[in-house]
Amino acid sequence: MPFDLISGKFIPEKSNIWRDCVDGFYDWVKQHIEEGAPLNESDHCGDPPLLLAAGNGHKACVQLLLDEGADIEQRNMVKFLVEQHADVNAIDLGDNTALHWAAMRGHVEIVKLLLQSGADRSIRNKQDKLPVDLCQPCWSNAYRYTQEVLAS
Repeated sequence: MPFDLISGKFIPEKSNIWRDCVDGFYDWVKQHIEEGAPLNESDHCGDPPLLLAAGNGHKACVQLLLDEGADIEQRNMVKFLVEQHADVNAIDLGDNTALHWAAMRGHVEIVKLLLQSGADRSIRNKQDKLPVDLCQPCWSNAYRYTQEVLAS
């Protein structure tokens, strides 16, 4: 559990509030927001709350975050990182780049921004996949548009 059952307090070193919140914890998440939880700051892995809640299918919590002012424009964060000279070809533990993740999620505008910023579309991950290989309907409804951008 991400929180102490006795005190009801969140234990950050044990979990991530946004990733581990389930729709059944809606009231708990709402209370955490009311206590001043930052809505647009990234966690220790670089993920903002809205991305974590959405990526884990917590619809009620996503709606709550949006209602409370969470930034839906994630490409703004990518643009900021690129402007701060982040390495657009940095890899994670699975040898995925930001381009792999953006392609898989169907984030067409982020894919365009990364490519314009010098992202290498020929980097393969540990599964020997190129970013374009990850454009699949099981990951995103926008996969076709993302494939077109990566193929051009």
